[in-house]
Amino acid sequence: MFFTFVLAIGVNSQTRQTLEEQRRQVLREIEETNRLIRETVRDQEQSVSKLGLLNAQVTQYNRLISSINSEIAFTNRQINTTSANIRQLTSDIEKMKTEYSQLLVQAYKNKGNYNRLIYILSSKDFNEAYRRMKYFQQYSEYRKRQVAEIQLKQIELNEAIEQLKIERADNEQLLAERRQESAKLQSVKAELDRETSRLRTQVNRLRTQLQAQQQRERQIQLQIERIIAEEASRRGTTTANMHERLTPEERLISTNFRENRGKLPWPMERGTVTGKFGIVQHPLLPNVKFENTGISITTVADAEVRAVFDGVVVRVGGVPGANTFVLLQHGNFFTAYQNLVEVAVKQGDRLTVKQPIGKAYTERGASNAEFQFQIYEGAKKLNPELWLSKM
Repeated sequence: MFFTFVLAIGVNSQTRQTLEEQRRQVLREIEETNRLIRETVRDQEQSVSKLGLLNAQVTQYNRLISSINSEIAFTNRQINTTSANIRQLTSDIEKMKTEYSQLLVQAYKNKGNYNRLIYILSSKDFNEAYRRMKYFQQYSEYRKRQVAEIQLKQIELNEAIEQLKIERADNEQLLAERRQESAKLQSVKAELDRETSRLRTQVNRLRTQLQAQQQRERQIQLQIERIIAEEASRRGTTTANMHERLTPEERLISTNFRENRGKLPWPMERGTVTGKFGIVQHPLLPNVKFENTGISITTVADAEVRAVFDGVVVRVGGVPGANTFVLLQHGNFFTAYQNLVEVAVKQGDRLTVKQPIGKAYTERGASNAEFQFQIYEGAKKLNPELWLSKM
């Protein structure tokens, strides 16, 4: 019983550590987003950026509260398990005490070395006398063991009671944290509503801005798709079968890239995802949806952009009004870095992980920059959030 109880505590603590690390991770993300919001300048260009940060923060607080709820559920299960263990230990101790008291009564009735001696000497023969003598020895040892077991059970019970106190205190703290974070969530939602209302007066400007942005991104997308198709054609194959025509070195890079899914470093040191992968709804324009072929990251002004994996620069390009993009190849995987300035690489360069590529473009007077990041397997678009490590 004692070993099982200790083992359960060890397993539970490992699980609790995982939950706590998840909560700390979300808190780090929230703090990073808070920092970016504080640095955001309240001008027209930055207002949309702030709206994206506020939306991201609402999602982060919801994740945080969900994580806290998981911890609360976990501690409740611990409390129930420990309470059940206390009840079982209490019952075991009572039974053992009852048995021991019966032994004492029996011993009292047969008390005295004289009675024992008479009982042994009244044996029919030596063997029976020996058995009766062994019985008294075993009986005495059994009583001692009973006392030791009762004491051990009592120690287990005391430890379980202390453990229950700790678990209940943890639960109370988590409940208080949930109330606190829920209040912060409501505050962020209120600020989001205020910012949304303010920006709705600029719907026409935003619609024109969005159309121009989508046109530029589509042009870049077509360029990237054409470049990837050219790479496949140069090898005498299609983008779907490019892996078959890789050199042994390229195939190793491709395999290593795939094995690092969920562990790739971020393309910059600081940032918050403010544009999700896939079909997304514009936060201000009703019935306006658009496809994001990668993720949009809001980061600090003039943030250094770096390679997420070893690779070769396939192309440095761009379209008018969209600054520069860089496309890296990693076997049959490709990563695209958009909206760059001060690009420090050229076509054909071999880069190592975290090697600088350029800087994220920052509007004049702005304190934040927006950056686009994409990952492809051949021509297939992948969700970068599933490939990047936690910031």
